[in-house]
Amino acid sequence: MPHYHYRRAHIDDVDALFQLNCDCFTESWSKASLLQVMQAGFDAYVAVHQGKCIAYILSQDILDEVHIMQLAVTPEHRRQGIAKMLIQTLLKDKASHAQWALLEVRASNEAAQNLYQHLGFAIIGTRPRYYTPIAPQQPREDAIIMHYDFEAHRINE
Repeated sequence: MPHYHYRRAHIDDVDALFQLNCDCFTESWSKASLLQVMQAGFDAYVAVHQGKCIAYILSQDILDEVHIMQLAVTPEHRRQGIAKMLIQTLLKDKASHAQWALLEVRASNEAAQNLYQHLGFAIIGTRPRYYTPIAPQQPREDAIIMHYDFEAHRINE
């Protein structure tokens, strides 16, 4: 089984995050946008394998809420527990001061929804036509809004 190292991302990782962003999303952020949010204090964690960033999670703290903005894993490293470990790392880091974590996920991305639910997230709503289509001529796709309650998980531990 491959060995992965998890750590906080640094500004020096912006090129790798940008490449992952382009490889994993139909609507990628610009390198300048990623650099800007990292400089603004957004949190990012990366998974590194053989010296290369192969996954990341990006979040923003807003008062007592953590908004998970992006989670990306290279296609060849998916289904190996990397996304789960990145989410758990983020949640553990935020547990002392956050009350909620929120995220949006494509309605068609059932694998991600199942992972989030397994980790304690609950579906709380939808954002109709939130995402641009993956393929031309398709309609915009709904986002499923998911919520993690830190306090409920502290009680249940």
